[in-house]
Amino acid sequence: MFKKALITGGAGFIGSHICEEILSNGKKAVVFDNLSVGKEDNIPKEAEFIKGDILNKEALENAMKGCDTVFHNAAFVSIRGSFEKLRHEVNSNCIGTLNVFESAVNSGVKKLIYASSMAVYGHPQNVIAKEQDLTIPNSFYGYSKLRGEEYAKLFEKEYGLKTVCLRYFNTYGQRQTPSEYVGVTTTFINNVLNNKPMIIYGDGEQTRDFVWVKDVAQANYLAAESSISNEVFNVGSGKSMKISAIAKMIQEKIGGEIQHGPVPNGEIRNITADISKIQNKLGFAPKGNFEKEIGKIIEWRKSK
Repeated sequence: MFKKALITGGAGFIGSHICEEILSNGKKAVVFDNLSVGKEDNIPKEAEFIKGDILNKEALENAMKGCDTVFHNAAFVSIRGSFEKLRHEVNSNCIGTLNVFESAVNSGVKKLIYASSMAVYGHPQNVIAKEQDLTIPNSFYGYSKLRGEEYAKLFEKEYGLKTVCLRYFNTYGQRQTPSEYVGVTTTFINNVLNNKPMIIYGDGEQTRDFVWVKDVAQANYLAAESSISNEVFNVGSGKSMKISAIAKMIQEKIGGEIQHGPVPNGEIRNITADISKIQNKLGFAPKGNFEKEIGKIIEWRKSK
């Protein structure tokens, strides 16, 4: 059981929810974020905040003092964007991640929970992806996330740093920063509220596994509290949804036009998480209800 944790990217979408989960369970939390995407308003008042960048090892090691656990979520998060901003992506997701692992060892951290991605599967071997399936990324982003998983294995073997890698599927919820690259739900809602069309890349029949951000936070907490290490887990809902169905659901609630665009680099057709491993080993129990939460996300976006 851990007592105090550092969350890199803790002012961001997923990181801030992880921070809340940690605090709600009576633990101490330190948020480390450069605020390039995250917002200080997202950080719970009970958490300590240190503004810093994962490219700065000295700042990382200072921030980790007294922490026994690290949740590493700071990253450049985009499959499509990694083709356009490769150098930035490599700096954040490879060099920055290596800095986090090295700093954790130097600071005496006992366990590190690494935010990986379904992107490591590339075009999945099976539509319902299992952790033991082949990992052949088809994007620079996917390669960088897989490299982080390899760092985790090596740092556990060579330095005794306990690690768990969590492969996030399509996360939705409040506080997601609108972006042309990630977060289709938030992007669609934001576009409609700004009198822009919802752009579906391809025919919209492609399917994804959409997992509620609070369920992702739960998975992180369970991984940190468990004695399990040197493991990789899918974090999803275990259910699939068509992109066109999401656009129509939003259209029914707030209107908006639906348009179609060309399929971009790195886009896959269908993928759903097999979550039996994380359910059996960590007791993960996703509670998110997409139809219920979509209304809350719309109201949250309207208030911004």
